[in-house]
Amino acid sequence: MTTAPDLIVPTEPLEPSPREGYDLYLPEQGGRRPVVVLVHGLFQEPPPVSPRRTPFFRAYAAQLARRGTAAVVLDHELTGGMRYPEAATTLGRVLEAVRAEDRVDPDAVAVWFFSGGGPLAYPLLAAGHGWLRCVALTYPLLPTDDIPGWPTLADAVRGLGATPLVLTLVEHELPGFGEGQQALLDAAPPGMTTVSVPSAQHGFDTGPGSDDHRAAVVQALDAVAGHLLAPTGATAAPAQG
Repeated sequence: MTTAPDLIVPTEPLEPSPREGYDLYLPEQGGRRPVVVLVHGLFQEPPPVSPRRTPFFRAYAAQLARRGTAAVVLDHELTGGMRYPEAATTLGRVLEAVRAEDRVDPDAVAVWFFSGGGPLAYPLLAAGHGWLRCVALTYPLLPTDDIPGWPTLADAVRGLGATPLVLTLVEHELPGFGEGQQALLDAAPPGMTTVSVPSAQHGFDTGPGSDDHRAAVVQALDAVAGHLLAPTGATAAPAQG
């Protein structure tokens, strides 16, 4: 891909506040806001535009901010191949910094993983953080084999518990992705809901898109924001699809 991707949902741009290693998008509402941290996927070579700066992730972040949550887009080491341990360390460092932000509620955090960033969810979920209020996975790569030093799916599901999980799946997935996705479906975490996108391919949200594809993106955005903005102890209406 020679040009940076864009989101298929038309989005009014929102300028972020740049930080070391991430950008913070803030909603109009004042006070400490719940936050969604967007985690990009895997690139074998550095892309021409860092994921943090692409119209695609900037639009996702702006969409979330318009819904009343803060949003964060970070850069991590998966822009240089399968450097998962390093990327997990970077994600942990960014989460710590984000939770210390004056405008962020440190006890209301969602993390949204895309594509090849999916394996980074396992260490986060296995840790069982009390401040993790929602997890989202969009057409994720999920390990099925035991990897030395890396949590398993069982570890992740156990740590996740009943925390809401929003899983977006496409009908025409890439080879090698479907097995891990099916394993998660079979594990059936109690807080999991799915957004299924018929006729869609991996990366469907970069276009060209149909009305159904755009609706699926909006559905996932609403679900993630809804879980974060729901009163403590309440559960947002599940995503259907």
